[in-house]
Amino acid sequence: MCESCKADALPVPVAGKRLRLSDLETGWYCTIIGTCLSMGELRRLAVRQGAVFPRPNPTDYEVHTGMIQLASRERAVSKAITKLLDHKHASALGRFRRAASVADLEALWRDAMDKGEVAGACWALMSHPAATETLRASVFGEIHMLSHQVGAAARVDLKRFHDLQKENAELEARAARQQERLRAETEARDASIRELKERLDLELAENRRLAHAVDAAAELTALKALVGELRQSLILETAALKSAEAARRDLEAKAAEALRENLDLSQEMNDVRAELAAMESRLGGVFDGDAAAFCGRTCGRPDLCGRCILYVGGRAGHVQHMRRLVEECNGTLVHHDGGFEESMGRLSGLLSQADAVMFPVDCVSHMAHDQLKRLCKRWEKPFVPVRRSGLGAFLRALETVGHAPAAAGGSA
Repeated sequence: MCESCKADALPVPVAGKRLRLSDLETGWYCTIIGTCLSMGELRRLAVRQGAVFPRPNPTDYEVHTGMIQLASRERAVSKAITKLLDHKHASALGRFRRAASVADLEALWRDAMDKGEVAGACWALMSHPAATETLRASVFGEIHMLSHQVGAAARVDLKRFHDLQKENAELEARAARQQERLRAETEARDASIRELKERLDLELAENRRLAHAVDAAAELTALKALVGELRQSLILETAALKSAEAARRDLEAKAAEALRENLDLSQEMNDVRAELAAMESRLGGVFDGDAAAFCGRTCGRPDLCGRCILYVGGRAGHVQHMRRLVEECNGTLVHHDGGFEESMGRLSGLLSQADAVMFPVDCVSHMAHDQLKRLCKRWEKPFVPVRRSGLGAFLRALETVGHAPAAAGGSA
């Protein structure tokens, strides 16, 4: 609708007379009612006007939009809202009444915005006879953008409120703990004070009884010294108690550390026993003769099914024994020293012919370890970290490879 059409559609107010809500375009109702009246005031007005909403317990938005529609249709509702606005914002209406031009209204509006007095200034300007539709549209735009800013600030404040609630709960819990500790300390202190006071009262009573005695002054001095000694004893006992508590906490920490070390040692002992059992089983076969000729499949020795094992790192003196062990398990072993003398570039060629990779975690370089993991991942080769570089740990890890499917690996 153009400006001339809007002007034709609106009632023409009497010159110099302030406009009522019904004199204004209905497009301004949302801004005026939402800005200049609180939800409590709007709900009470809706009850007085007998407004009916689609639901028994309408939301704030439903009350807001419903009252806007009623005000645009029913003159009685529009009149009641105008009366409420005039009563609530009488002070702002008085200030704006002195404005005689658009420039005066703009100055008063800017001053109200700076002071945060938006609600009263909005109604006073919108209903002022000197206000133009352009000025009203400008005020509408400022209030509209202000609502966005207020909403954004409200979200920040809400988050901060939740954070503060959480912080407050933590502080309350901490305060409660401190309060309980202070209560216990206060009770102990009060008991000590009561005991000291009782003793002091007794001594004072005795001092009064001996007031006229020659040695009254000496006894009083002794009593004061006793009180000082008792206070000093209390200080020393408190310090001793704190020291004992600190010692107790230290002992508990050491006990927990010892327990962890014991568990680690127990695990290590179990691993060593398993490796020793594997070595004893292997040595038993050696002492019984040619194990490969007599054991068949009943000895529990893993069958590598012809797989090739790449062993990286370790001790050079163990390689020939490891190769013999692998060959006895129906497999082959290739070795790379992990870059000490052999080139690291040779690893890729060896890995391409290997079915599984093993390396001792205590005797292999970090460079070889990292490159080996990358190559195994790239070639999708299973790899088995061996816990030690000894033959026992190798035997145990070999059982893991032998009893696993052909495309799988594990850790020793």
